Amino acid sequence: MEQLRSKLEEVIIYLKPYLPIANSHVVNFITHNFWETIIPRDIQEEIDLKGTEFVFSNFWSENQIPDSLTHFVTSTKYNNLNSYPSSCYMKLDDAYNVLKSWGYKPMNNSLNLKEFMGAKKMHEVEVMAKLVADFSKYAGTDVIIDIGGGKGYLSSLLALAYNFNVLGIDSQSINSEGARNRTIKFEKYWQSIKKKSNNFPEEKLTPPIIKEKLDTYEEYYEKYSRKSAVLGSTYKQITEYVTENTNIAHLAQTEFEVNNKEEFTLIGLHTCGSLGCCYHLIEEEFTNDPFWDDIENELNKNESYGFPVSNCLREKKFQLGRDARMCASQSPDKFFNSKDIINSTKPLFYRALLQVYLVQELGHDNISRCHVGRLAHKCLTFNEYVHKAVKRLQLNIEIDNEKINAFYDKYLIEYERLKVFFILKQALAQVIEGLIIMDRLLYLHEQGINEAFVAKLFDPLLSPRNHAIIALKKN
Repeated sequence: MEQLRSKLEEVIIYLKPYLPIANSHVVNFITHNFWETIIPRDIQEEIDLKGTEFVFSNFWSENQIPDSLTHFVTSTKYNNLNSYPSSCYMKLDDAYNVLKSWGYKPMNNSLNLKEFMGAKKMHEVEVMAKLVADFSKYAGTDVIIDIGGGKGYLSSLLALAYNFNVLGIDSQSINSEGARNRTIKFEKYWQSIKKKSNNFPEEKLTPPIIKEKLDTYEEYYEKYSRKSAVLGSTYKQITEYVTENTNIAHLAQTEFEVNNKEEFTLIGLHTCGSLGCCYHLIEEEFTNDPFWDDIENELNKNESYGFPVSNCLREKKFQLGRDARMCASQSPDKFFNSKDIINSTKPLFYRALLQVYLVQELGHDNISRCHVGRLAHKCLTFNEYVHKAVKRLQLNIEIDNEKINAFYDKYLIEYERLKVFFILKQALAQVIEGLIIMDRLLYLHEQGINEAFVAKLFDPLLSPRNHAIIALKKN
């Protein structure tokens, strides 16, 4: 725990001077003159001296010449998750090695789900289902509670493939019903999936085979007096808004009639809320966030904050800010892997330049709530973008095409500068995400849960939110 606390303090010291970058919204890049006010002076001077074309070609080169931009990005790597102690952060294989060191032999199962779900979901569900199953079997728990279960991808697989009792909890009734319908369809495919995997023992439950077209799968069950393999028995869904006061154990005990049982596996895949991975929706304790002014007080009447949660950061009253947390939700691995800075930044430049245009036409006071949405990818030129944006915003502006074209040419230098700004934010994203996740891990250690660590489960190019906190609470 001391190693983790020490590393967190080191990251905080590194991050604080750069938080103004992370908390600056790209919409205001030109109007608020971010280039002069928040970009590090050495990077400004390097760009002005050598030009953006040379600096970017060097940045993407396999044989980089050290300069201010490459140094900045490199320094962030010394403070992302990979820089934390190996006992706190590890790869998926290392997580299984932990299990082996505890005397457990992981299962050797593999699935082939590509016929039933997209590549991202398939990858996530396959990896996490097996991990959850292995850790649950080691811990001796046979009831799994899936918080924010959504459409039941993970829950239904744990019930069908690994024979667990699974309770899916979601705050939206439409998701609970969707999970039920999707599971019925999933059962149709399970027999063929199991045969292809060739790693699962035969089971007594025989999934239904649909031989005729009916309006719903429920009609099939009713007509042929068949029963679902798992629905209502080993897999159940309830609609519940989970708070810190929700008695989750009681819900599981009631649904599965195990009144004396107190040991469960608690899981969540992309769970929403203050402990989820939509970091921009977290409510911070020490940040006055105007975003939450529009949210009902009822949501946080018990002052339940999502950051910080560890005593270490709470004692420091550490603040991130919503834009910094939104930055942490980006996909830097995808960006740095693709090396496609044009496709990533052109829409951002269009929006930032539109902001300048709107300020000139309307004044600052009238544009604070202008939400344009994703228009830029549908537009071939900035001129077209302005026309569509003004129409969507229902603004009474007479557009002069020649003026717009001249306006665009005038600010092209700002596009080159915005590319630098974008790279800096992408580099900081991994530092901020690491800080949020490790704050949660430290909280667990502070509660006396020593067998807890963070593992990288998914391929970041497929699933940007790819880390899991794994913890074993021993009685």
